[in-house]
Amino acid sequence: MPPFGDPELSTGSKPVLDSGPPLKGGEEVDNEQEMENYLVCVVALHKLMQIEHSLMRGIIPLSHQSRVFELVIREAMDVIVQDGDNIATRAKRCISRHDYAAVLVVFPILKQLLILRPDFERTVEDCDATVRSKFASILKILHSTGAKALEDFIENLRLESVTQLPPDGTVHELTSNVLVFLEQLLDYSDTIGGVLIQDATYSTPLDKINKSVDRNNALIGVYIRKVLSQLNHTLYSKSEQYSDVALKAIFRLNNNNYVLKSLQRGKLLDFVAISEPQCEQEFYKMIQDHKKSYFQSWSKLLSNIWTSDDTPVILMHGEKLRDKDRALIKERFAGFNKEMEDIAKVQRSYSIPDVELRESLKRDNKEYILPKYNQFYETYANVNFTKNPEKYIKFSPEQVSAHIDRFFDVAA
Repeated sequence: MPPFGDPELSTGSKPVLDSGPPLKGGEEVDNEQEMENYLVCVVALHKLMQIEHSLMRGIIPLSHQSRVFELVIREAMDVIVQDGDNIATRAKRCISRHDYAAVLVVFPILKQLLILRPDFERTVEDCDATVRSKFASILKILHSTGAKALEDFIENLRLESVTQLPPDGTVHELTSNVLVFLEQLLDYSDTIGGVLIQDATYSTPLDKINKSVDRNNALIGVYIRKVLSQLNHTLYSKSEQYSDVALKAIFRLNNNNYVLKSLQRGKLLDFVAISEPQCEQEFYKMIQDHKKSYFQSWSKLLSNIWTSDDTPVILMHGEKLRDKDRALIKERFAGFNKEMEDIAKVQRSYSIPDVELRESLKRDNKEYILPKYNQFYETYANVNFTKNPEKYIKFSPEQVSAHIDRFFDVAA
């Protein structure tokens, strides 16, 4: 419970900065503790102002009350404004360091101050305009800081210089950090909606959305979709650094799957679906496209396998094979063996952390390879094309299946 147990200070049960990327500098926005300390000061000042205003009625003549009240509260108001400005200034430094997790402190403060604003404005309604404007100035500073953080977050994704890609193709740290940031935004959807509504990029899509839906949820849904689109573009572009077609596809698969599962696991998908009802299906389609790209890694292996429709070797019952036919069968078995061994060795080192995706890709591999190899194996394994069959026939279909089972497992 926040200090004093005041409901006006409720910041939510979820810590603001419990996760996300580490701070990248010596100076920090002191996350939740500083946030609550500041809100305690603001609420405490407001309560003292109300008490002071009430006491003056029996002591100070009515004609002088406003002026005296201003003199009493002015210095304290200046302190509150300055403290709010200090928090915003440090948040901006975090933005410049691309440390957006630390900037999240701005939104709960802004949320609570917006709740407090009507009562605060009533308390100072008889004061001079310069005094009345002080509270509004805090809101303006925090509002602009929050807006800058949200937009700079997307811009930083666009300019992200990802030079180190995971060698095993696993989920990139950038992806997990982005999802953590987006999930934390949901606790302040009303506040963030008020920030986004002033930007046509987010307000214009609302014209196409059912009027009955929550506008703030729709706005943050548009923002989330924009972030995910930029994340996908950045990772797709950076993955071109992989020279291995299979590893490139695995990396894209892992990251798209991680984003989809994160959307489904929490409430993010509900927000995005307001403006993009097909979002989930779009991710499923991308995953299928990346799987197709991954299957290209089998093309060299499959080039060694003939089907009954394209075999260059005519097997006639009772006839001996020609020397060139025996040599060709040997070449194809040897080529298959080499490719199978190479693929098995390389793809054991690939990482697919999601169990469901990992097992589905193994299953897809078997369905893609085994029927073709079965036909080739059954046709030629028992043909007398060599005096040393064990030299050329190294893999039965069952052994190929067992090798595939050990894919994506460095310990296998």
